[in-house]
Formats: sequence, C-alpha cells, structure tokens
Amino acid sequence: MRCIAEGLSCWKFLYRAGLILLVASAPVSGAGIAVMEHSVKELGQAFSGAPTNTSDGSMVFFNPAAMSQVRGKLISAASYYIAPSATFHDSASRLGNAPLTGGNGGDAGQSVFIPNFYYVQELSNRLAFGFGFNLPYGMRNSYDSDWKGRYQAIDSEVLTINFNPSLSFKLTEKFSLGAGFNVQYLRSKLTNAIDLGPACFLVQGALPCLSQGIAPQAADGHVSLKGDSVGFGYNLGAFYTLTPDTRFGVSYRSRIAHDVKGNANFTLPDKAIALTQGNILVDTHAVTPVTLPDSVLFGFSHHLNPRWEVSADALWTHWSLVRELRTNFSSSQSDDVQNLKWNDTWRYAFGVNYFSATHKWVWRTGFAYDQTPVRNAQHRSPRIPDSDRYWLTVGFTYAVRNNISIHGAYAHLFMDTPSISRRGVTGDFLSGQFSEQINIGGLQLDWRF
Repeated sequence: MRCIAEGLSCWKFLYRAGLILLVASAPVSGAGIAVMEHSVKELGQAFSGAPTNTSDGSMVFFNPAAMSQVRGKLISAASYYIAPSATFHDSASRLGNAPLTGGNGGDAGQSVFIPNFYYVQELSNRLAFGFGFNLPYGMRNSYDSDWKGRYQAIDSEVLTINFNPSLSFKLTEKFSLGAGFNVQYLRSKLTNAIDLGPACFLVQGALPCLSQGIAPQAADGHVSLKGDSVGFGYNLGAFYTLTPDTRFGVSYRSRIAHDVKGNANFTLPDKAIALTQGNILVDTHAVTPVTLPDSVLFGFSHHLNPRWEVSADALWTHWSLVRELRTNFSSSQSDDVQNLKWNDTWRYAFGVNYFSATHKWVWRTGFAYDQTPVRNAQHRSPRIPDSDRYWLTVGFTYAVRNNISIHGAYAHLFMDTPSISRRGVTGDFLSGQFSEQINIGGLQLDWRF
C-alpha cells in the first residue's frame, strides 16, 4: 500500500483530508464552497437580478453601486432553511485487495439555517452608505462513523461570517460606482478515522502487529481538527440606468487569503500508543494557507411593461486559484501538499417577475445553471462531493405597507450524479457515486424609513 511505501509521513493525511474541505468540497448551495443565499427576493428568481437589484439591502453584497438608488433608510433581514441530501452508493471500494468495511454512511446532508442582514442609508443626493452581514462560504455534513470512507471524512463543518461596510457615489443620474471593505471570519471543525494497521506494519512488522490485534481496518484511531482565521478583502461595483425600464450592473469581489490555524486532537487505542514515537500521531498545531477566490458578476434587468420584468446574469468565479493545499505542521511531520487542480466556473441565471395591478404582490420564478470547479472523480472529496447543479426557483413579494415588504422563496436544486474514485494516503480507495439534491426556503423583511 502507498502508505507503507511513503513511510510515516503519510499520516499527515489526517490534516490534509480535513483542511482540504475548505477548498475541495461541496457547499451548502453554490458551486465550490460558495453560499448564494444573500437575498430571499433574489432567491425567487434564481439570483438573476442580483447585480441590478435596487429593491432590498442585498445590493451591499451583490453590487454596492446600486445603493445610490435608495432614498432614506432601508433595513433588510432574512433567514433561510437549507436541507441538502447526499447519499453514497459503493462500487468496489477497497484497501489493497480487500473490500473496505462498513456501510455507505447514511445521508450525509445536514440541514442548516443561514441569516443575513443589511442596512443602507442615503447620506446625500449622490452618496449612500451600507453595511452587510452574511455567510458567503460554508457547508456541513456528517457520515456514519464506521462507513467505508471514514478514513477520508466523517464530520465536516465550515463557516465564514462576512462584515461588509460599503459606499456608493452617483456620478450622473444614470451612472453610479460603489466600493466596500470586507472582514471575514472563517471557522472549521473536521473529523476523520485513522487506519492504524498500515503504520503498525511499517514500524513493528506484520506479525507483532497482528499478535496485538492491530491490522488494516481492525484498529481505528480518530482525529478531530478545529481551526479559524480572519481575512480581509474588498468589493467594487458599477450601476447604469439605460432607460427607466432597463438597468445594467457589474461587480467584483476580491479574493480573501486565510491562514487557518488548527489544533488536532488524536485518539488512539492503548495497544497502538507505540505508534506515536517520533512525534507523530500526537496532538499538535497546523497552519494551512487558504485563498477564497475572487469573482465577477454581470447582469441586466428590463421591464417589458408595467406587469412583466425579465432579468439575467452571469457569475464567473476564479476557482483555478485553488491548485494545491499545503499544510504546515508544528510536529515532526513535513509539509503536506495536495494537488487539487480546480477549474474556473460560470453560473448563468434567468428570471421573470409578474406585478399585480396594484403592485401589492409580485410573483417571480427563475432558473440557473451552476458549474462545479471539481475537475474529475479523482479530485472529488467525499466531504459532500461537488457537482453541476440546476436551480428551479419560485418566490413572491407582498407589500404589507408602503414602506414594509415581505419576501418568500423556495428553490430546488437538481444535481448530477457525481462519481468518486479517490485514494487515501493509507491506500484506501473510495469508489462509487453520490445521489444529491438541495431544498431551500427563505423569508425576508424589508423596512424603509
């Protein structure tokens, strides 16, 4: 097996298989580990109108230049319930010539609530200020602790919290620019099982290990890794009103660099304590540099008549920044480098809005195609494998009063059936397919004053 060939340094896979989640696993809803849920209003039309949206506070995040269209003050507060499902179907997963023991892991999807909050205030006829709080990246999943892929993933949780103050300036009555500053907090919690059999064979030889009951897949340890980081970035935007019925928008969000500092806690059975000699498989610190990608969003919206509006956008994300993941250890283990080779992605969306005669109600629907950055089955992680997804959404807006509106939306994400053919560093080979889908519901309140 490859672990034996590479020596004890292979045990750094425990960090690699964990921290790699930050850049190589599926998110709650968007491609890569991106989270799209930053506006319930926009969710109803698959976010197709996000770069030209002037109706709710999510413009702080999607396009700060649009804040110049706000008069007075605006508060938007929203919450989303996201229910993903991901089940594994095995196809001859093995360790050497022996099949991997255990089940298929159950449904790894973990339901979550996601909030966001925005405040926009007109400072003058040309200047506006905004502040946003949201979660731009994140995911959570959990497999059964004894499943076939336990050496590559069991529990995984990643959360980012973004604080985004912004300014918008109206250069002319038709053209505005905007800019924002981002402070982003990242936290991760990850667990894996450890196959101690190959390490014992390497250190003590096969016969002594077997006499102690330490054999491949028969003496599992466990590692829990927690880490966090704070990073900084910026976002820019431009907003142009061609006519009262036609708007264009473009925005850019910068990449954000994180140094994720983690503490790893190992649990080993008593019979395997000798394997910690040489300062390996012991509690230690690790630092993993992670760069979350920059992106560009283009879009337009057009009123066909007083009752109908159409919108479309395209989002490019620079996932090809994620070429490798390098983990630096405080113990005797050497740096670990894993090639990920992600691709840049595009997301395309189209939406339709229908306004009632009094404009008290708005009904909307949308469709989007969202590419995955994962190159192939060999680079796909079991920490919820990413795949292309297809959004089908519906939503509504109800004007409770002239200055208070409620938005509701539902989305179902149809996903491809991605295959996985991933080899762990101890020689385990996880092979099969995943069945995945995501359901999303959201409610939002807008208050202008």
